[in-house]
Order: sequence, then C-alpha cells, then structure tokens
Amino acid sequence: MQDFQDQRQNLQNQIEKLTHDTSRLRRINGSWDASLTITTIILTLMITILASLNQVDEQNKKVTTSILGAVIVTIQAIGNAFPVKQKAGSYRLLQAQASNLLIDVQYVENMEELKNLSSQFRQLSIESAKVEIQ
Repeated sequence: MQDFQDQRQNLQNQIEKLTHDTSRLRRINGSWDASLTITTIILTLMITILASLNQVDEQNKKVTTSILGAVIVTIQAIGNAFPVKQKAGSYRLLQAQASNLLIDVQYVENMEELKNLSSQFRQLSIESAKVEIQ
C-alpha cells in the first residue's frame, strides 16, 4: 500500500509542476500578446493624431507616419512569427486539463486508476511540448 501512495504522490508532484509551468507560460504569452496589441493601438492612434495636427509641417508628418507605420508592420510580423496569442490559448487549455488531473489524482483509489491518470499525464506532457515548438 505504501508503494501505491508513493507513486500517487510522485504523480501528483509531477502534475503540480506541469500545472505551474503551463500557468507561467500562459501568463508570459498572454502578456506578450497584450503588449503587442496595446503598442499597435497606441502607434495607430499616434498616426491619426499626427495626421490631424496643423502645427507640424507635411514633410515631418510623412517621415513620422512612415516610421510609425513601419513599426506597426514589424509588430504584426513579430505576432505572426511568434504566435503568442495562440500559445496563450493552448497553455490555458493545458492548465485546465492539468488542474483536472490534479484533482483526480488526489482521489485515486487503486493502481488501475493511477495507471490511467499516469497515461493521461504523459499525453498532456506531450501536448505541452508540442505547444512549445509551435
């Protein structure tokens, strides 16, 4: 019986670590997504305001709007190259699944159930690794 409890505790520890890791990665990717989105909105707003100012000469307006436009395009390219929004969503899903496993492992009653949860954990770990290489 002690072997069963040790294995259950070991699996619980592994699931807790996965839950913590997916939560951390969800926050990181979500923060990057929000930062890129907010920056794009602010730069677009700056272009709009600049276009309506009469105190700035036309040449300076053109140069500034070109630079701001280039930065916006770069931010969009970064979003395409590093799909942080999609990763944040994937990690949110993995975190929820890991949390469910964590609840289940606390109430496991026999070795068969423990093996089933262990198999589910391995599959979840594989899914987590797949998200990381996207």
